[in-house]
Amino acid sequence: MINNLKDEQARQAIINDLDRCLMVEAGAGSGKTRSLVQRMVALIKEGKCQVDTMAAITFTRKAAAELKERFQLSLEEAFSKETDPQRKERLNRALSQLERCFLGTIHSFCAALLRERPIEAGVDPTFEELDDLDDALLRRRAWDEYLLDVQVSKPEALAELEKIGCEPADLVNFFEKILTYPDVEIVQETVPEPDLSQVKAELICFLDWAETLLPAHVPSKGWDDLQELINRGNRYRRNFDLNDPLQLIRLLNQLDRKPRVVKSRWDNKDTAECVETAFYNLKDSFLLPALQQWREYCHYRLVSFVLPAVDHYQKLKAEKAKLNYDDLLLRTASLLKENPEVRRYFQNRFTHLLVDEFQDTDPIQAEIMFYLTGEELTERDWRQLTPTPGSLFVVGDPKQFIYRFRRADIDIYNEVKRLLQNRGGKVLTLTTNFRSVEAVGSWINGVFKGVFPEEADQYQAAFAPLNTVRDNGVGCLSGVRVFTLPKVERHRVREIVELNAKQIARFIERGLNGCYKLCRTPEERKKGLTE
Repeated sequence: MINNLKDEQARQAIINDLDRCLMVEAGAGSGKTRSLVQRMVALIKEGKCQVDTMAAITFTRKAAAELKERFQLSLEEAFSKETDPQRKERLNRALSQLERCFLGTIHSFCAALLRERPIEAGVDPTFEELDDLDDALLRRRAWDEYLLDVQVSKPEALAELEKIGCEPADLVNFFEKILTYPDVEIVQETVPEPDLSQVKAELICFLDWAETLLPAHVPSKGWDDLQELINRGNRYRRNFDLNDPLQLIRLLNQLDRKPRVVKSRWDNKDTAECVETAFYNLKDSFLLPALQQWREYCHYRLVSFVLPAVDHYQKLKAEKAKLNYDDLLLRTASLLKENPEVRRYFQNRFTHLLVDEFQDTDPIQAEIMFYLTGEELTERDWRQLTPTPGSLFVVGDPKQFIYRFRRADIDIYNEVKRLLQNRGGKVLTLTTNFRSVEAVGSWINGVFKGVFPEEADQYQAAFAPLNTVRDNGVGCLSGVRVFTLPKVERHRVREIVELNAKQIARFIERGLNGCYKLCRTPEERKKGLTE
């Protein structure tokens, strides 16, 4: 047992402040899972809830299995040490009913809610969950079947795409993007075709003028980026008819660059600066606005072509009674939002909600959390809800925010943090690190103190030091090792990589041969380093 931890007050609040909603920001190795388990045991022991009215949400199935094991062990340990008869009885009852406690992922939790109230949710009671791989295959099938149908029976749709220079194959990523963000409303508004006569005139005028200022001969080191862009523009307009909007747009897209200017390759410095300024004036005043207008004009036609494919995908899912991960979240959020009676039912069913790795969860999870804990049953805007005191406990580390590709959103994390603080909740920070030795902690603090801001903003978490409690050990290998590579001629990347790999391999080999001593406690040797 380690005493005098710098964040001891926060750790005590986790197990004692049970009538307040808490967000715990816990750094790497600080015991995130342990703090969650301690909170769960404390809630049971103090009679704040039953084991079957508690739901613990994890990010992965593996984490859920680990959480269940640790929760059971902690309950058994608390039961063996407890002397108060009433508390001991609560812990004993929790152990006997442990299987009735929900511990799982957000998706499995939503699936359980939907299966309990399928009529109100508007889902088939026999629905099955669609994993990522099967969902990807179904999406591809839906897209391919839709394209085949268009080619056979809707040639006019293809003709509309041809007018704006788009091929159906170019839209598969757009189709995937719409399916990835099903909660985002797609704008469908017709925009008239833009008049491109002015940008064409300005462009031709610039190209004619700039061509006269180019050096008479190719510079010894070749044209710089701006010179090459001017040459490319003049070649293009001599070969293609710029009166054709598609040809003009293609040229504008080619010119939408940030060309590097090498003044030594011009006749003089002033000429280079003059042409560069004129190019950026043309780009900002005419080229970019024209491209924006053209894209807005094309948007309606692209959306009109893709949305029927989205509908076909939804139809295939309905026919098979399948719900993907996004469906589970969206249907659950809608169920709770639109049905106050259902919301009341599940709030009684799950009085306490605990969420792990909150920084990596889908933004719709925030809505579900607040609907399940908010006191105002008829309020439809989740941001206006006030969680019942003590009903919500979330753990996360914004510095480990890595799952944006899975729709995780740091803005939502910060908003939940703000809402909890404004509605009587509290944010705690755990900085003690049990995993790393002092040398590693010192190195990390020195590096990241200048990288993370002092206060959190919409882009980045605030700096929080790692307060390590493990010493380096006498005669043990510890700290950060630095490999110095010999100089490589012309900095050849392949050779550098090979040399570095050999150094690392030799280091690992020496470790396997017993050349280094690793300091671990008997408990660490038995269980491994965990939180």
